[in-house]
Amino acid sequence: MLPKVIEIDDNSFPAAFDLLRQDYHTCRRRWTYASWELSRTPKTNILEEITVQGHHHLAEFSRCPRSSAAPYQNRHMSEASYIPMYTQPSPPSPGRKRALLIGINYKGQRYELRGCNNDIHNLLPCLINQWGYDPTDIVQLIDDGCGPLPTKHNILLEMRRLAYYARPGNSMFFYFSGHGGQVRDLDGDEVDGYDEFICPVDYQQSGVINDDEIHEIMVKPLAAGSRLTALFDSCHSGTVLDLPYLYDSRQCKFVDGVTPNARVRKHSQAQVFCFSGCGDSEESESVVMPGQPIGGLMTFAFIHVFSCTQALAFQTVFEQIRAFVRVTLPDARQEPQFSCSDPLDTTLPFYI
Repeated sequence: MLPKVIEIDDNSFPAAFDLLRQDYHTCRRRWTYASWELSRTPKTNILEEITVQGHHHLAEFSRCPRSSAAPYQNRHMSEASYIPMYTQPSPPSPGRKRALLIGINYKGQRYELRGCNNDIHNLLPCLINQWGYDPTDIVQLIDDGCGPLPTKHNILLEMRRLAYYARPGNSMFFYFSGHGGQVRDLDGDEVDGYDEFICPVDYQQSGVINDDEIHEIMVKPLAAGSRLTALFDSCHSGTVLDLPYLYDSRQCKFVDGVTPNARVRKHSQAQVFCFSGCGDSEESESVVMPGQPIGGLMTFAFIHVFSCTQALAFQTVFEQIRAFVRVTLPDARQEPQFSCSDPLDTTLPFYI
């Protein structure tokens, strides 16, 4: 049973809540704080399980040849001459909005999770009531027995469908909550030498989905003038979309998200933004919040910050997401990340 929630007035917040206090004023909501017990369940890297229980799948995946399609090349730029332009995320457009939400608990499997289905249920009302998504344009893949399973086939199919519907002025939202991991990079696009991957519910039979494949299917085909916002609440997800630029909050600037020789190949004509629960070498946590079932810490942070009624500057958004994680779980082994197709002016408003 969770402890009783204690209401604290604005003046009694500790200094660590400074950033969150700003959000309190922005959203005009009353903050509550509780000395609750956090149930921590890391969404662990299951590379070991794949290696032991499904070694042939991992080996087959690692040796799988890359796409035979020619890499995307912009005729007006070269690797040496390409200079990124700072862009402003477009305000909410009258175009159509579509979303793909994936939550996997891996029920009955060795590394079963408990909060990923709950993450979908927590995020769905925000998409519909606050961010203007029509329920008929939201696809859910959840292993709760109430709909299509998040198998590898279904995930890839819906990723392709999401990208297919990208038109100028349209906005897409992609969400994944589940297991993630790393495998050695084979095509030289990773700064740390490792590809990231996500695990469908049938990964032991069908294999995992790595970041090169995700980028090829869901990012590369996007039309100019469209935008995709992605959120990954999984381990080792820092650069899981293989986007060219990663935000370094310590230096307050964008750095390479891929190797320099892959920057043009990984560029997108669309505006693509990716929020990740942790860095490539880190693990994402699940927590129990007051009055809430267990869920992903990054998902709770994202919903909290973007529940504000007015648009916030990107830098404020990102600082508040990190502050929420840091204050909620001070010893968390995760630091949220942000990557994008082109560097942003961080002082301008950011929209979903």
